[in-house]
Amino acid sequence: MPAYHWINREIESLDPHTDYERIYRLSTGYGLNDFANNLIYALTFPNFVVTPHGAEVVWRDDGGKVLSKATQREEETQNNNALWWYYGPNDPRTQKSIEGINKLHKYWAKKYPGRFSDNEDYVYTLAFSVILVHRLRLRLGLRGWSEKQKIAAHLFWQDMAKYFVTEEDNHLIGFPSDWDATVKYCEEFENTPREGTERGHLIAEAIYSQFGFRYFPRPLHWLGRAMPIALSLPSTLKVHKIDPINPVLEAVIIWVVGAMFWIMETLLPDPSPEKAWWPNMETMEQGEKVSRQKELRQVDQAFKPFFASSHANHWPGCPFHAAMGKTEKSS
Repeated sequence: MPAYHWINREIESLDPHTDYERIYRLSTGYGLNDFANNLIYALTFPNFVVTPHGAEVVWRDDGGKVLSKATQREEETQNNNALWWYYGPNDPRTQKSIEGINKLHKYWAKKYPGRFSDNEDYVYTLAFSVILVHRLRLRLGLRGWSEKQKIAAHLFWQDMAKYFVTEEDNHLIGFPSDWDATVKYCEEFENTPREGTERGHLIAEAIYSQFGFRYFPRPLHWLGRAMPIALSLPSTLKVHKIDPINPVLEAVIIWVVGAMFWIMETLLPDPSPEKAWWPNMETMEQGEKVSRQKELRQVDQAFKPFFASSHANHWPGCPFHAAMGKTEKSS
């Protein structure tokens, strides 16, 4: 029988230079659920489309999956992440998953040549992933990651970076050398002045709204949308022209979410070793998988016209907003 709080004890017993995959699995693979996964996705993905070419290949001309399959896209993204976090970069299952991402990028590169060539886009996404959980914990007023977790996270994603390639099959270069260099790299990228685009604005709005639409009743959609915004980087909100929420509401959201995490970590027992998130997703019964996918499709079928009706007229003269007006009328 594991100790009441066994995860941190095991982490601190390991060597981050050799056991970094195990430490990262313990740090990220337990205590997850659909709500937390969707929230992490919502406050993470808009950071990766602050460039015009990044936003273009995600929104395209019709909103892409961000509009038409919003929840299914979130599920696919978080399933990839969960698989990587659990198995680690040196496992063939992770490498096969990354190979699938590379092939997907090459497919879209045929339609949008040159948009998947920017080394910095890839390195920033991976560097952001190194410090994501630590940053979020600090934002919530919780204790950040230990030195061992920092070392392990950097080594984990440094190895992950070896398997990603650009559309020309070029391997990535310039991955930060350690934790501090990773923080510096991310902050420099995030503080670079950018104009933002209509597509980027729509992607961010769709992702924030999808979270509220999925988990909150209609009268409280505004509150659900506000949650990821309250936890997002101010620089990302500025680029995407997303107005900050009321400071009092922001403080309340941060306190409530932080308190939830604190209670789970401090007052409740750690999940048992066999309760890691990803293995339970993998072994889900086929009937449950079919039912789950059906529920996701139903959410998406309702979300697309909802978002189109509430945003089509928000940016006069923008062809992408105007296209959503046509979507709304045809729904």
